[in-house]
Amino acid sequence: MFTVQEVAEFVRGTLGSMPSTVHIGQSMDVVKLQSIARTVDSRLFSFPESRRILLPVVLHHIHLHLRQQKELLICSGILSSIFSIIKTSSLDTPVQEEVEMMVESLLDVLLQTLLAIMTKSQSQEAVRGHRCPQCTAEITGEYVSCLLSLLRQMSDIHFNHLLDNFQSKEEVKEFLLKIFCVFRNLMKLSIFPRDWNVMRLLTSNTIVTTVQYLSPALHKNFTEADFEFKVWNSYFSLAVLYISQPSLQLENTTPAKRKNVLDKYGDMRVMMAYELFSMWQNLGENKIHFIPGMIGSSGCDPGAFRGRSGIS
Repeated sequence: MFTVQEVAEFVRGTLGSMPSTVHIGQSMDVVKLQSIARTVDSRLFSFPESRRILLPVVLHHIHLHLRQQKELLICSGILSSIFSIIKTSSLDTPVQEEVEMMVESLLDVLLQTLLAIMTKSQSQEAVRGHRCPQCTAEITGEYVSCLLSLLRQMSDIHFNHLLDNFQSKEEVKEFLLKIFCVFRNLMKLSIFPRDWNVMRLLTSNTIVTTVQYLSPALHKNFTEADFEFKVWNSYFSLAVLYISQPSLQLENTTPAKRKNVLDKYGDMRVMMAYELFSMWQNLGENKIHFIPGMIGSSGCDPGAFRGRSGIS
């Protein structure tokens, strides 16, 4: 009786009329998210023509919850389903527009959410002497997976559009500092169990690919008269930490494992080292700002972004 587009319009109207998180109690908030989750898991969301109608309102509600740090586990489950469906759909139909929606709605808030979770995890570890299981094992892992899924679905078009949409160099600087900080913490913190080598390699591959996309923006906006020591030092510290991480020291692995990694990813240390060398050469006279031993010595405090991002 109805086309999938018409049914999607009905569902969008229903989801769009739901109150925001600040106007309802927790129990109703959970029911609302469960309704959104069932919508995402329904056949309606598998059709590209109806998914494009539903995706904006679904992302709107998820964005609001992440901004307020509410019902994080439920939200991560919904996001995981969305990323999985769009990845599968990309094999048959173009999904560039849908990925663009997700980048605009989710990338910044995902970074802020991870920084907030990492800050909470580190503070509880300092107090108790061990990590909070819920923070690190469940929520952190879920949102790391969500961030990696989004970054891996982004093309050069999405990265260029993202960077072009910033209104000032200060916004570019804040974004670069934020994402470099998250990447550094992914390598420093014990996000994944020791035997999760595949996930560690996937994370490393996503990081170096993203850095390759972001390096031109760093060079374009923060060299010569506009030089920003903080963002350049964050970049170099990330590169040094990346190259020296244990999971990439292939000479310490078995020949068979080394061959598998090289066949699939290549030596990712070389890829990052090339970026590091190229960016160092681009610094020109600004190299004098870096004294021997300075790169890699600065810390990365996830909590430093809380005030500016609205995270409490």
